[in-house]
Amino acid sequence: MGRNTEIYMFDKEKASANLYEDLQNRTFHTRTFKEYLEDRKKEIGTYDITLEKVLEKVKSDINTITADELFEIILFLSEEIYSESTGSDYATREKYLEELYDRYGLILLYELPTSTVCTSYMFQYGNYTHYFPIYEPENYELGNSDGGINIDSKKFLKFNDYMILLMKMILDKKMDGYEYEFTKTEEDIIRHITADHENNLILFKEIERECDFIKDCSSDEKDPYIQTIYYAYAFFKQSIEMKLRIDTEKNPRIVILDSY
Repeated sequence: MGRNTEIYMFDKEKASANLYEDLQNRTFHTRTFKEYLEDRKKEIGTYDITLEKVLEKVKSDINTITADELFEIILFLSEEIYSESTGSDYATREKYLEELYDRYGLILLYELPTSTVCTSYMFQYGNYTHYFPIYEPENYELGNSDGGINIDSKKFLKFNDYMILLMKMILDKKMDGYEYEFTKTEEDIIRHITADHENNLILFKEIERECDFIKDCSSDEKDPYIQTIYYAYAFFKQSIEMKLRIDTEKNPRIVILDSY
């Protein structure tokens, strides 16, 4: 099994009304969520996720959900929908799942395409948090683990700013051999981010250092971090989109699922 990384935010009201009701009472294609959790416990053995805790969080505020709990919900829904739609084409299944997520208030901001790209993206998250540690008193309660993290959306957006600036530098240096044009919106966002962080000299120094490191990696085609160059434009575009979509008032938490 390869690495899988997905980034989510939530619609609290939809989750409380719709996801809660279905996780509590609905029999999906083959089973209920309760039966799924029971099967998972038999499969895994040590298992501290309970139906009661998940339902309580989904009902009161899904933003308090742990990455491990969200992973189980996502895995359950995916398995049930794919089982139900066997014989349907990929696009039909994905559309149905997307509609279900919307009804449940599960907003997928970014799904990384391959295991090596996941490693490349999460390496940058680790690199950023090494220089700018994200300390949150909620971390213990939110059960952050190797399988992901529940993070304050304002802090996630600071990391996202770092990604935008780093990817822009990679693109400007034409490290992938291509030249890119940017929209007025993208250029405006770059200017605003630069102004917002103008006194953060450590950030800009680290971005330059990281850009040089990535350039050095480009000499080895087998180095997984070379994916940062190949996917720089995709990372840039997606980071811009996330910056535009995340409303820190409506979406106070972001969950990064990072499973192997």
